[in-house]
Amino acid sequence: MLSNDSIIHEVFIDYYGNILIKMENNVIFHSKINTRDVVKLHLWTNNTTRAFILLSTSGYTYFLYALDNGTIQIQDYPLSLEIRSVAFTTKDKCPYMAFHNNVARVFYFLDKGETLTLWTQIIYPENTGLYVVVESYGPKILEESHDISFEAAFGHCTKTLTITFYQNVDYEGLYDYFEMQHNNTGLVMVQLRPSEYSKTCPIAQKVFQIAVGCDDKKFIAVKGFSKKECHHHDFSYVIEKSYLRHQPSKNLKVRYIGKKYGCPLRLDFTEKFQPVIQLFDDNGYVKDVGANFIVWEIHGRDDYSFNNTMAQSGCLHEAQTWKSMIELNKHLPLEEVWGPENYIHCFSYAMGKPGDLDQPYEIINSSNGNHIFWPLGHSGMYVFRVKILDPNYSFCNLTAMFAIETFGLIPSPSVYLVAAFLFVLMLLFFTILILSYFQYVKIYRQYIYKPLHNPRKHKKN
Repeated sequence: MLSNDSIIHEVFIDYYGNILIKMENNVIFHSKINTRDVVKLHLWTNNTTRAFILLSTSGYTYFLYALDNGTIQIQDYPLSLEIRSVAFTTKDKCPYMAFHNNVARVFYFLDKGETLTLWTQIIYPENTGLYVVVESYGPKILEESHDISFEAAFGHCTKTLTITFYQNVDYEGLYDYFEMQHNNTGLVMVQLRPSEYSKTCPIAQKVFQIAVGCDDKKFIAVKGFSKKECHHHDFSYVIEKSYLRHQPSKNLKVRYIGKKYGCPLRLDFTEKFQPVIQLFDDNGYVKDVGANFIVWEIHGRDDYSFNNTMAQSGCLHEAQTWKSMIELNKHLPLEEVWGPENYIHCFSYAMGKPGDLDQPYEIINSSNGNHIFWPLGHSGMYVFRVKILDPNYSFCNLTAMFAIETFGLIPSPSVYLVAAFLFVLMLLFFTILILSYFQYVKIYRQYIYKPLHNPRKHKKN
């Protein structure tokens, strides 16, 4: 027996994929990941010394000896030289010259609509036919597309593989939206390695993970609104009951919390406003959001509207509105009645009846030109929440808040309108006066020749 009937004392794996199997009699065998055989290394100490193989923080291997006198001794172990020495005698040779890739992380997130593209390259002697193996482990929730380029020159071949990971699932209009999301999220482990390998090759395989789902470090915000770059202050205000969605019996007093809502944007109530939604992660700004989104006033105000109609937006049947969604989901709170889980677009004849397309279109995106506009008869404070509506945009429930304060001069009546009103009033006055005059003359003429009281005639005796 190569180990002289000794048993395994320690199995050691270093950063580079080397596997050392140390027996109790200090005989050491070497192997490497992705190989199936082992070789015996040279003996470094006698079979009675108690020894352990350890790895320093810098990646170097060393022996730790426990001597009989109770002391501990450390000795460097030139593992790389030992491996080359044995490989020289066994004529072991790495089948390729280089193996490269651009995998920079061990963990990637993949959300709806996103793709992950990586490349790996192997350089090997001509006519050996090596290639890159891509192996994935875990749920089958990702599609892969492969693109291979090949070059040959001076007896060497270069093969480059470009891999793209993506999902091909449409989440729109599903009855079981949340179940479909659950079935298509998970953790996938991917390994890239050469098709052939030996113990003399540097570590070549690359292992990384792809998490398909919601990245909790991802969030959205409305451009121009910041909770950090302004002075927060709290205050109270009253919303008139006629401006509230459910028409309560009393006015609503609201407490504005500056730290929670941020500083409001002040707009003249003649100005229309279109929110620009931006996506962020833990590294900062990512991109502007082009997906559909909705807004609602969190305290129940509905004295605002949208400048686009359903017809102007290209709808072929009535689009969803807050009124229709509240009617369909009376048992849910306002923030849950409408979202990506029940969104249905209005751009197909098959999705619903035509209906009234002159209603306001209450869905906004960066390209449809839909804006919020305000009533001109009064100023007000509006605290909005925005939610991404597109079911194919993200696994996350992306929402944000922003506040608008409208102000302006309440328009006075037109001069021409006032003049017309006064003219009608004067005309009515003179008409009544003239009619009264003629009525008076008629009565006067009736009695001018006829006394009001006939004198009583006395009888003659």
